[in-house]
Amino acid sequence: MIMKTQLGPIQSIIKEVSKGFDNISPDYVLKDRPDGQFIIFQFAAANERIHGVVENALGHVDAGNPFKDRVAVNNRDKKPANVVNLPETKMLQKELSESLTVDRNTFGDNFTSRYTASVTDYETNIVGNANYIVYGRRGSGKSSLLAYAMHHAIDRNQPFSWIALQAYNKRTDLNAVAGILSDIFSELSEYDNTKTDLSSVAAKFLEISEGSAGSLPKKIDRLLPRARKAMAGIASRKAPVTIFLDDIHAIATSLQPKLLSVIYSLTRGNFSYIKASGIEQFTNIWDSATREGLEPPHDAQLLKLDHNMTMPDRSKKHILSILDAHAHYCGLPGIDYLADDEVLSRLVLVAAAVPRDALSLFSQAITKASIKSQKAVTITAINAAASEVVEEKLKEIGRDSGDADQDEIRDLLERIREFCVRKKSTNAFLVRIDSRSADYRTVQKLIALRFVHILHEGITPHKVAERYVALMLDFGFYIGIRAAKSVELFPDTPRLLAAKELRKLPVFNSSDSKGVQRAAKNLSARKMG
Repeated sequence: MIMKTQLGPIQSIIKEVSKGFDNISPDYVLKDRPDGQFIIFQFAAANERIHGVVENALGHVDAGNPFKDRVAVNNRDKKPANVVNLPETKMLQKELSESLTVDRNTFGDNFTSRYTASVTDYETNIVGNANYIVYGRRGSGKSSLLAYAMHHAIDRNQPFSWIALQAYNKRTDLNAVAGILSDIFSELSEYDNTKTDLSSVAAKFLEISEGSAGSLPKKIDRLLPRARKAMAGIASRKAPVTIFLDDIHAIATSLQPKLLSVIYSLTRGNFSYIKASGIEQFTNIWDSATREGLEPPHDAQLLKLDHNMTMPDRSKKHILSILDAHAHYCGLPGIDYLADDEVLSRLVLVAAAVPRDALSLFSQAITKASIKSQKAVTITAINAAASEVVEEKLKEIGRDSGDADQDEIRDLLERIREFCVRKKSTNAFLVRIDSRSADYRTVQKLIALRFVHILHEGITPHKVAERYVALMLDFGFYIGIRAAKSVELFPDTPRLLAAKELRKLPVFNSSDSKGVQRAAKNLSARKMG
């Protein structure tokens, strides 16, 4: 029984501990012991971090509080029937939300301990003394991989600059190049202990970026030798300079080779390296006509993170390891505490094995489950979240593709959806690989925008000379829709797919679908006439 005089001290303890968990109050009980009452905070799986947060919170409690030294942290005796509404689950939701956008500041000093290695094990590559371009769709882990290399540089006291190119979104002008160079040298000047010229070079590039466009190329070119010398002042074999360019696809494709060419002129043979990330279908790192940019593989090596659905079993393990890491951080024994294996398999398929999409979907599914008074995260909750996510993707088509491409993207997407859901009742299909075809090039944009997903990069179901890419329409277009109940899900679980299964998939022929649409329009016009 709690005395009124005890309420204030107890609430004071609860308040301070809640602050340590971002104002989410952990479950607690009061227990009587021979030496008095104790406050016992309960978690599903308390760990060193949880104990540390509580201990730190108690350091802010008034010394006169009678419960200050009567606090303990324990694991619950048994798993509650309802795990969706646990405080730890709320902590997990908040944690997942905050981890969806990765940049140089994500996780702070705890980045290395909380980082989960990529499916493709590119961590060894990205820290090497070489130029790298990391390709991947949104949420595939591009920025995380760059951040891993950045923290590697921090641990070794190696100079670097990190430029988030979203700040120069859709820029086409050379002023943007001068501005980016100014940002690079401004950040590098923080490592200037040898009285080199970095700060003044940064100021000069800034001045150029604000000038008239006519004389920009000559002004930039004239400053490059001085800039290169300044960079050499802080670079060495033991402490190379790294320039991180995050989301290079954000600037216009026409400007990307020019930017990379200018930066490469500063770094080549100068103990300095470029590490950039971008969405491959919207990135142009080499212009063969002007011979500007980085020409792979000798100027830069490519690391691709876009093939998660081609190795779904490994991708599932990867995504679950990320979710487990977040769950442990929040005092849960693992993500399977909230959802069974069947639900987690559906999550991986619905997210098309894209890590960030999986985290976002699981967070939203927790909310869906709570609203429906479900005691755990269910497939129904995952499906409901998927339907909402695809609507958000549709609203953002122009963000990466550009306004000019929106109509053709929406048109082809609708034709594929009609083919899969209405005509063939399957979510998977084949498209002939033909770089000369406008529709095939648009398919590549649909892949980049995560509306369709690669199951296999190239198979030959018919003629030996004809290769097809196997694709899966995003789950959000048919899951939970009454008209799509008969759609056969392929694959039905994250597993390696046999070639004979893939060869049986229906072939989407874009010209046929156009012909059907034209015939329908002509028939409608004749009826009206």
